[in-house]
Amino acid sequence: MTFRRKDLIWVLVVDLAFAALTCVAAQQPTITPTAKELNKSFDDDAAQWTERFEHEGRAIYDKRSEILDAMELKPGMDVADVGAGSGLISRLIARRVTPGGTVYAVDIAKNMVDHIIKTAVEEKITNIKPVLGDPHSPKLAPNSVDVVCIIDSYHHFEYPGDMLSEIIKALRPNGVLVLIDFKRIEGVSRDFILKMVRAGEGTFTDEFLNAGFELIERRDDMFPENYLLKFKHRRPTIHSAPASAQR
Repeated sequence: MTFRRKDLIWVLVVDLAFAALTCVAAQQPTITPTAKELNKSFDDDAAQWTERFEHEGRAIYDKRSEILDAMELKPGMDVADVGAGSGLISRLIARRVTPGGTVYAVDIAKNMVDHIIKTAVEEKITNIKPVLGDPHSPKLAPNSVDVVCIIDSYHHFEYPGDMLSEIIKALRPNGVLVLIDFKRIEGVSRDFILKMVRAGEGTFTDEFLNAGFELIERRDDMFPENYLLKFKHRRPTIHSAPASAQR
């Protein structure tokens, strides 16, 4: 069987195109599920998530008292727990900020918010206000909270830039944000973390700095697989005009 010159040229073109596509495919990073895909799982029965979130052996549960200590809560403070899930941390915060303080337990899954309402009634906690947020906003009033915590939830944010912009508006002057998320390190972190969490500590820190926050504390000694970052809203410095300019 013989090939004409035109046939050989086409074979070469196809081979080169295939090689280029193969090369591009090989360079693609591992794709983690999108936050939207992760969040679909929370549409299921809230009871199963309570069992998964509130048990001995889960780092956040085991270190819950230390987490609250790190937030430096005081009676009378207003706090937002963004990505509240089953409401574990919200319930604990509520007890620390009483009397006079309020906890806004924010989640974008209605079944989670309904579960938080039910649990608060059962435990007779009256200073929790469940809030149904959306992927762009926690639906908090401007200048309404002293502290925001985002615990094992930031990697679920579908639009982190929008959310951080809205959170900044909700924080009062000198307000604090506490972030806890997973250490994501290639070759070190467990496979489920690498598949679930879209980025590591450095990227998440940059996102907060770019949104207008200032990093004031970093801890990676509380958990084996998580870190804690504490931020303040970086407010612009207002310089007074010289006395001569004020005349």
